[in-house]
Amino acid sequence: MAIWSANPGADKFNARLHEICFKTNLDYDNALLPYDIVGLKAHGRMLAQCGLIPNDDGAKIDVELAKMLEEARAGQLKMSPEWEDCHSLIESTLIERIGDAGKRLYMARSRNDQVVSATRLYTLDRLAGLEELYLALCQELLEFARRHASVPMPGYTHTQRAMPATAGMWAAAYLEILLAQAPILRNARSLSSVNALGSAAGYGTAFPIDRDAVTRELGVERTLVVSLAAQISRGQVEAQTLHALWGIMLVINRISTDLVWLTSAEFDFFDVAKSCTTGSSIMPNKKNLDPCEILRARYHVFCGYQRQVEGAISSLLYGYNSDYQETKGPFLEGMRLCAESIEAIGIVLAHTTPKEAKMRAALSPDIFATDLTNRYVMEGATFRDAYIQVKKALETVEAEDPATNIRSKTHLGAPGNIGVEVLAKRLDEAKKLLKG
Repeated sequence: MAIWSANPGADKFNARLHEICFKTNLDYDNALLPYDIVGLKAHGRMLAQCGLIPNDDGAKIDVELAKMLEEARAGQLKMSPEWEDCHSLIESTLIERIGDAGKRLYMARSRNDQVVSATRLYTLDRLAGLEELYLALCQELLEFARRHASVPMPGYTHTQRAMPATAGMWAAAYLEILLAQAPILRNARSLSSVNALGSAAGYGTAFPIDRDAVTRELGVERTLVVSLAAQISRGQVEAQTLHALWGIMLVINRISTDLVWLTSAEFDFFDVAKSCTTGSSIMPNKKNLDPCEILRARYHVFCGYQRQVEGAISSLLYGYNSDYQETKGPFLEGMRLCAESIEAIGIVLAHTTPKEAKMRAALSPDIFATDLTNRYVMEGATFRDAYIQVKKALETVEAEDPATNIRSKTHLGAPGNIGVEVLAKRLDEAKKLLKG
């Protein structure tokens, strides 16, 4: 049902063309529905405060929208195929329930500023939940690093054994990279903590409205001042939000890749509980780490969503363009995918255990060659001479006790001092930044 049609019978849009170009994904509109109502409640209160609608009508609107908000959150008020979008559902339902008072709400706004506002409010809510998952994943990695800080493990470069490391160092490295994402997440939240309502279709309105009053009512950081900026930021904020999540998704991809290999028979360094693995339909011996294979691939799916949003908004003339509608699906899917991926890798890590004996056995004599070179340097040789001496006699390099070797490396960040407590403090700082 199109709210822009003055005569639905005579002005009926071509049904097949509508189906191809405008058919809405009901799940996407249902996701935005509660946030659209929240924005309209703030808008309605402002209209009454400015004397643009009678106080009695403003009260009716406010009460009914509150009921509709509860219904939307409970799944009782929801989209069905006959509605053009969630905005038309809300408008029609409100008018049906309170009559002409409901019609008064639809002044000094547009579906354009409604969808921008609903998307920003949705993003703030989803980011809050995502940040909780992110902090939980950081905590899981911190605990893994602390438990296994001294468990010897081969370090690799070029996918070849290189130098001694520890299982705790492996986890701590990914933790530190994840912790660096906290300010980026906070900035992403700030991008959406804005009020776009009152910008209407991008060029303001003749009604004497108070946009800052809506900003205060919504509890967001600031008003998007220039009406046109409020409109043409659509898609860009969504793309930048997905950019902010990209670093997290990359870490999940890397951890997943490591675990797929490190649990294989060829490495056999880690064990993952059966509850996180699958079997084969024909091979009884298989124990597959399918979740990590799927998570590894979902990074690329996520990047595809990000590119779709970026592509949809490029090369557009200023002002509203229907191209913006094509950003909704990939943005919502990208947000969902990231949250689920963070949760999933956290579950896998909680059920992962290093196999210390296997990793110790993999610490072959040659992995200690660099340490032998360094000892010659500390005894007075130049580094290049020591390097050549060891390289010419690699077969004579002897295995060392891994625990002793690791304890000898004490500078911050080395295998014997991976800085777990430093990272713990940084995690506390990240919690304060995101929860403050």
